[in-house]
Amino acid sequence: MSLLMLLIVLVGFAPNYFLRGAIFAHLPSLLVHLHGAVFSTWIVLFVIQSSLISAGNIGLHRKLGVLGGVIAGLMMVLGVLAPFGTLRRAAVLPSFFTPASFLIDDIIGILIFGAFVMVAIWKRNNAGAHKRIMLIANVMLMPPALGRIPLMENHPALIGVIPLGMIVALLVFDLFTGQRPLAVTVIGGLIFVVANPIMAAVVHSPLAEPLTFWAQHHP
Repeated sequence: MSLLMLLIVLVGFAPNYFLRGAIFAHLPSLLVHLHGAVFSTWIVLFVIQSSLISAGNIGLHRKLGVLGGVIAGLMMVLGVLAPFGTLRRAAVLPSFFTPASFLIDDIIGILIFGAFVMVAIWKRNNAGAHKRIMLIANVMLMPPALGRIPLMENHPALIGVIPLGMIVALLVFDLFTGQRPLAVTVIGGLIFVVANPIMAAVVHSPLAEPLTFWAQHHP
């Protein structure tokens, strides 16, 4: 699953980031450079961490976990700031986004991601819970990458269906390995499902318009 997530990120951000040289690309601002570098490091680290556990190297996994916690903290800060910068530059958004939905969805998504990571760190001594929470945390990062894949312009429903399919796959895995889904899988999956209606409600709330206007016009 970690390799699939890495593939989605590579494909989604290839035209505007990876194929342009990644950290060496000519990007609009330092914030965009930091955002790309930190988020890319995180998804690569997720693959490494999953591989270390598969190989039984728990010691190195735990040491790198400290780095992962620092990176996740940076991601929350950059993940909130980046969409404000995007709107301020009047960058072209995928057609299925409005400025308000782009801003709100990105901010709420990264905050939920951060909450999942914090809980996963708290549950680091419970391997079953820890790895499932980390997986669901990374599912929250998939929609922005999926939304930048050209295919999604004509099939925007897949932006939600593919991440949901990852959580369903985790539920099926639980059923086959333990005869019942773990509570963390069910709760995490429900949080992912209800996140979209919450985002939609905020987008249509009185808060969205002035926040979006400020994002587009702040100095």
